[in-house]
Amino acid sequence: MLNLLQDLRFAFRQMRRSPGFVVTAVVTLALGIGANVAAFGLLQALLFRPLAVPDAKMVMSLQRGQPGIINLSYPEVRDVQERNTVFSAVAADRVMDFGLEAEGTTRPVFGYEVSGQYFEVLGIQPHLGRLLQRSDDAHPGAAQVAVLSWAAWQSYFGGNSGIIGKTVRIDKHPYTIIGVTPANFYGTEKFLQPDLFVPMANETQFELSDWLQARYSQNVWSIVRIRDGVTPSQVQAELNSTAAQIARQYPKEEEHLSLKLSQPGLLGDLFGSPARGFLAGIMALAGIVLLAACANLGSLFAARTADRTRELAIRMAIGSSRWRIIRQILAEAFLIAVFGGAAGCALAWSLLSALSSWQPTMNFPIRLAVLPQPSLIVIAFLISVLAGAIFSLVPLRQIFSTDPNEAIRSGTNQAIAGRRWAFRDLLLAMQIALCCVTVTAAFVSLRGLAKALTMQLGFEPDNAVVAKLDLALAGYKDDAAERFQQRLLERVSQLPGVDAASYANTLPLALDQSSWSIYPQQAVEYRPSTQSFHATVYDVAPGYFKAAGTRLLAGRDVALSDGPKTPPVAVVNGEFAHQLFHMDQAVGRYFKDGSGRLIQIIGVVEDGKYESLSESPRPAVFFPIGQQRNMAMALVVRTRMDTNEMAATVRKAVYDIDPAVPIQDLGTWRKQLALQLFPARAATIALSLFGTFGLLLSITGTFGLASYTVAKRLRELSIRVALGAQARQVVSAALGRMVTLVTAGLVAGLMLGMAAGKFLSAIVYHASAQDPFVLLAVVITMLLTALLSIANPVRRALHIDPARLLREE
Repeated sequence: MLNLLQDLRFAFRQMRRSPGFVVTAVVTLALGIGANVAAFGLLQALLFRPLAVPDAKMVMSLQRGQPGIINLSYPEVRDVQERNTVFSAVAADRVMDFGLEAEGTTRPVFGYEVSGQYFEVLGIQPHLGRLLQRSDDAHPGAAQVAVLSWAAWQSYFGGNSGIIGKTVRIDKHPYTIIGVTPANFYGTEKFLQPDLFVPMANETQFELSDWLQARYSQNVWSIVRIRDGVTPSQVQAELNSTAAQIARQYPKEEEHLSLKLSQPGLLGDLFGSPARGFLAGIMALAGIVLLAACANLGSLFAARTADRTRELAIRMAIGSSRWRIIRQILAEAFLIAVFGGAAGCALAWSLLSALSSWQPTMNFPIRLAVLPQPSLIVIAFLISVLAGAIFSLVPLRQIFSTDPNEAIRSGTNQAIAGRRWAFRDLLLAMQIALCCVTVTAAFVSLRGLAKALTMQLGFEPDNAVVAKLDLALAGYKDDAAERFQQRLLERVSQLPGVDAASYANTLPLALDQSSWSIYPQQAVEYRPSTQSFHATVYDVAPGYFKAAGTRLLAGRDVALSDGPKTPPVAVVNGEFAHQLFHMDQAVGRYFKDGSGRLIQIIGVVEDGKYESLSESPRPAVFFPIGQQRNMAMALVVRTRMDTNEMAATVRKAVYDIDPAVPIQDLGTWRKQLALQLFPARAATIALSLFGTFGLLLSITGTFGLASYTVAKRLRELSIRVALGAQARQVVSAALGRMVTLVTAGLVAGLMLGMAAGKFLSAIVYHASAQDPFVLLAVVITMLLTALLSIANPVRRALHIDPARLLREE
């Protein structure tokens, strides 16, 4: 113990003598550990951490058997609930936006419509009052009750414990607050934070359509709780049997139905599979950063040991054993690892805390509960200490091969100096190659985001303001809603600076997309096996395509004359015409919908993006809103004025007509695409962060070795200068090997980055590591980094004073 304390004191003295080495080593370790803790914390929160419910491993999501299709119809959920023997409870839920009127204020909020067994599936206990029960959802109007989330209770009602029994208005309907959920419960999806929960049986109060009995309306999610003792194979066998029974009973609507379970929390396979792929990529990059940090650390310790060759030789000459020297080096490495691990854990904690409190600017309640766990920090700290100890042993061979007599006489280690390449040189090249991969990933993500921002969408979001309203929230019905819509459109169209204005029930790339089965004109049976395809469906007012910036390729726009008493008509996109008729010419042709209506095509518009930025070309059809009345209204105003001023003017126009109509969202169309751009932006932020870590590691590693090289060769360089060597020759002699190492690492890194191109393009849509822009950006960035790293050592080499240095020698 006495020897250990002496080693630690000696290590502190050595660290005070070499602050540059200490800072570089601590920063290197902090970056490597911090990146990995942050990445694993995100992975743990989104994939490994179960839902905050009792016995969470028994709670699963129920979805269709086809990959990525998570929606079910309510009758399908009810069938599973009534026929199963493997689930103790089965529930449906659906995210909705509501107008919550309380304390004299109406605010748009997000919440869940849930069936009666929802909280039974979860098994949670209320913070206040009680939760929804089966009897509350037994039939429409069975109970006008609602449950608040803990966050909404705190935000909107100040945590007032007297809220239980109070009446609020939800979409103008009176509801009694009966309970508050626990503080750590955020619903059944890990990225959503709902404000309230209402019975699903009351859905006609919130929407005009009654889809509770409609098998074709697949618009709910489902969660189940598996009975104790039931195995996954038993569950799947019963789901197969149940799906087959439903398909036989309802062959028209349920043909080829299949069901399966998936992990809850990320909308089953819809987000779960992409999230797993993305987080696997993040962990791989974090591992690369850690490898680069360890390579840097090993290189630093090797250079540090070589720099102390004479000192170590003297100590061995006066009787110190090599093992005692190794123990002292380990003591110094231990202290550096402690400081680096603490800094890395603090960095990771800050990153995860910032991510957890981050609220994206979008009209959707996204929340990432990724606060770091203390156990993860402790493990990371131990890994940091272990990494420091292991890589401090990189110069072990140097120590055992040192000849004390020769080292004292020459001032260096001949065994090392005589080698053409030192192991630390190879570590530097490897580190640069690894860092090059992280920089490549960063530029791939930036390129992908740039393409996402500039890609053709089939509409023009710039210079357009969008106001989203739901007239049902203000109690409007049928003709009254149509009069409000027309009055608002007329008023906005006459505003100064408005080039075009119109509205639709919803807009492309919004969350509330609908799709219909499309059948050819000659169809007589309407079932999945006879349909041509599914098409995304919109209800639009006259002038919508001009206001949206969508090009009309053939035919005409919808008109006011297309009303409920005229034959059904529609405008389709080019992909619709190509898939149904195998030609672009579709005007005047007919198709049928799932109800057998014969619909004439009156126009063709350009293709676009409708449900996601990454989708392949898909069919879309636009019906006149006069033939498909809808309470939802997305007003599009194309303007040549400042969009913020226009948004304020549109808000005033709505309130002047009826201040009771809540505006769900109002702002530029580009801003309202934030949710669709969220994955690309999140990937860009994450990958850019790792790219930055890689660059910092590259700078510290290159700078450290370049400084060491110049410092060890000052005497030789001064002699060269004294003999008349030019500046170019001095720099070449001092750092020629460094240039070779940087070039070799860069080439290897580019090859690794291109080899990982397929993997990177899977993380970031529409981007590739083979993109010339990406390759050029990586090369320029790495070269600039190298120049920045060696700038000070080069300056030192060029400003050598031979007379002074040789006199000191």
